[in-house]
Amino acid sequence: KDPENKLYARGPRIRLSAEQLRDQALVVSNLISKKMYGKSVMPYQPDGIWRSPYNGDKWMMSKGEDQNRRALYTYWKRTAPYPSMLTFDGGAREVCVTQRIRTNTPLQALTTLNDSTYFVMAQSFAFQMQLLEFNDVKKQIQKGYESMLFKPISDNRLNALVELYSKSMITFAKDKKAAHEIVGEGRTATPETAALVVVANAMLNLDEWVNKN
Repeated sequence: KDPENKLYARGPRIRLSAEQLRDQALVVSNLISKKMYGKSVMPYQPDGIWRSPYNGDKWMMSKGEDQNRRALYTYWKRTAPYPSMLTFDGGAREVCVTQRIRTNTPLQALTTLNDSTYFVMAQSFAFQMQLLEFNDVKKQIQKGYESMLFKPISDNRLNALVELYSKSMITFAKDKKAAHEIVGEGRTATPETAALVVVANAMLNLDEWVNKN
């Protein structure tokens, strides 16, 4: 039935690489820069991680679309690799390797849930869902899920995400400051939008998003 070995059903379940995870999140959130070639870029990284004792260089975050270039272009230093990629088993490049290891650790979930780069992607993904369907949150989640995974969402998963949305909206309706922090600068911080950002963040952490099943 599959002499050319093309069917996904026959492949093993594996976690995607660090670069794939970053790039696909940039794509679905409509943030990815399609600029090609040129020098390496420095996307967001917390202070104090990247140090260069030999020449005093500092991590100078890139501006504009350079923040969202493909992972291929991220500046790499062997003594201080980009932390979020290292968490997902990106090679440290101290030695050549024929194959990367693949692990599943709590640090990976903490990265995709809390790392500023991934959270900005979740914010943008939430706004993309609002554009797909103006004011029906169920349809927003359904269409957002399909845009991610190219398949319809199951009722159980949809109900769980709608419940998360409802609980989050109650919280943000009582705390406008928290809603503003979740939505980010320069955007209207409604409880509905803030709650959808929380849902988008959860969706970008689904098992079938992080893994090829």
